[in-house]
Amino acid sequence: MRFVGEDIGILSRIGSAFSYLTGGWGGLIIFIILYFMKKRASHFFTFNVYQSIIISFTLFVIGMGWSILFNIFTKIPVIRIVVSWIDFIFNRSVLFSRSVTELFITILILYCAILCLCGKYPKIYKISDLIDRNH
Repeated sequence: MRFVGEDIGILSRIGSAFSYLTGGWGGLIIFIILYFMKKRASHFFTFNVYQSIIISFTLFVIGMGWSILFNIFTKIPVIRIVVSWIDFIFNRSVLFSRSVTELFITILILYCAILCLCGKYPKIYKISDLIDRNH
């Protein structure tokens, strides 16, 4: 994944971590600033911005899809109990008043941000491969 001779600067690392922590918006703003300054972003920074945007979009789509399915399935009497039970399991407080879903997302974002600060490419199943193929 790492290019031969690629030097990952501290600003690339911080910008990449910032992109994960802001759901991709921070990286997008930095991209715009670099464009107007007529500077080229490093491969490391570009990869991480794309990945943070795709992760945020994927989490949004999954959340909206679950919300729509939950509303549809709660109208069906027999399935309502099962769907409500599944929703309760994933959204009840587990640790620090956070649900399993919130903890998973927080750990995922912190994992990516910390690896960026260390100068390593965070690997997310299927998402990293998708970006590598298209970048």
